Amino acid sequence: MIKEVIKLIRVKQWIKNVFVIIPLFFSLKFTELSVCISALYTFSAFCLTSSFVYVLNDILDREKDKLHPKKKYRPLASGILSVSFAFFLLAVLLCFVILFLFIINDNKVLYIVCLYLGMNLLYSFKLKHLVLADVFVIALGFILRVYAGAYAIDVSVSSFLFMTTFFLALFLAFSKRKSELCKTGESTREVLKNYSSEVINQYIIISAGLTILCYSLYTLEPHTIERFGTNRLIYSVFFVTYGIFRYMYLLNFSEEIEDPTEAVYADKGLFLTCLGFCAYILLILFNIV
Repeated sequence: MIKEVIKLIRVKQWIKNVFVIIPLFFSLKFTELSVCISALYTFSAFCLTSSFVYVLNDILDREKDKLHPKKKYRPLASGILSVSFAFFLLAVLLCFVILFLFIINDNKVLYIVCLYLGMNLLYSFKLKHLVLADVFVIALGFILRVYAGAYAIDVSVSSFLFMTTFFLALFLAFSKRKSELCKTGESTREVLKNYSSEVINQYIIISAGLTILCYSLYTLEPHTIERFGTNRLIYSVFFVTYGIFRYMYLLNFSEEIEDPTEAVYADKGLFLTCLGFCAYILLILFNIV
């Protein structure tokens, strides 16, 4: 029962909420305990809010999920958990979200979480059926995560960091659409009939290139160099570029990888790239490189 609940709320997908921690990481405030606690509470609020959205989507899409080769094994689509239990779980998740928001006690974070939840409710009932709007809503969700994390610790978000997040989110969202289109067709997601592999490939290439460009410009930004005390952050572009290229390779040549989250967990090359990126940043902070 517990295992199925964990699958239903998609704990593995919580890795997407790491975007909440990005402002903490690049502001170099993670040595301050109170700031880290605020960031952790905000991260937890987004994890529970995203789980609320996942459960709601599984309730609404359970019939279509039965046609998907992987999604048919989800707790609701397979019938292991009942719809009534799922509604009860929604109520529990919402209570915990409210609790964390009360603890955080920041109006800006509250507004962003409410906006994120409202936007995803619109997505669940309408926007996921609109071509391009479905992907841009996902991208906006990642941006809201970053800004929530920034407001929670009272720091500003660099323009280049904002654009990096936006284009990276578009890259991941379009990549997932391509995988769904190639592996399951239009039967499992109505909006896929409005896409083609050729067009999605162009979107992927454009968003990947802009992600690398914007991150490179962020590392060269005077404010970034002043904050880190060095211009050597530019060399972390190697990890970003390799990670994007590695995921594009997996997208085209791996039958197992369908979701970006699965790729991070399943592919050693991608996982080690993420670890290498974080390790390099820490080496810079401790003046080792």
